[in-house]
Amino acid sequence: MHAALQYLQKALKIESKLVGVQNPADTHINACAVLSQLGRHQTALEHGQSALILLQEELLSPPGAPGPPPQADRIAVLAIAYHNIGVEQEFLKRYEQSILSYKKGVEVAERYLGARHAICITLNNSLVAAKKLAAAAAMKAGASTVAPKKTRPKKSNGDTKGRDDNEISMGAPTPAARPPPSHK
Repeated sequence: MHAALQYLQKALKIESKLVGVQNPADTHINACAVLSQLGRHQTALEHGQSALILLQEELLSPPGAPGPPPQADRIAVLAIAYHNIGVEQEFLKRYEQSILSYKKGVEVAERYLGARHAICITLNNSLVAAKKLAAAAAMKAGASTVAPKKTRPKKSNGDTKGRDDNEISMGAPTPAARPPPSHK
């Protein structure tokens, strides 16, 4: 993975110096995926966002501007960018932001690729999982802000150790370890 990251960084450096690079967003998407695998989620998120900006510039023409509709493969890359961003936001515990990213990805995928497309299905599954994760995190946060009610020490054969009968134990939510779809 480290070698892949080094090559991607070199590619990004070269692309930044060239004019008219075709599909520069793809390198950022691949960097996002590799960085995610290496656990560098903030940097991965930044590359995902860079890819999203480049794809929007590439695909979204001003309203009323003539031109052909975007190609399905480029729309798929746009949907993957939204997915990768959502995954990284989840890893960073930004659950509400991840839900918004997945929703936007679903919207784009359904509109241009169709609801039965594999990317659309993946985005929908990720959206459902992120909503569950956000709810679990909200419950945990709510539970941790409630002070447990302390009971009086129980006496049993001279034992005066205090006991908390209302202690809430809730396991940490499992991160949605859905690797982002890779784009080749």
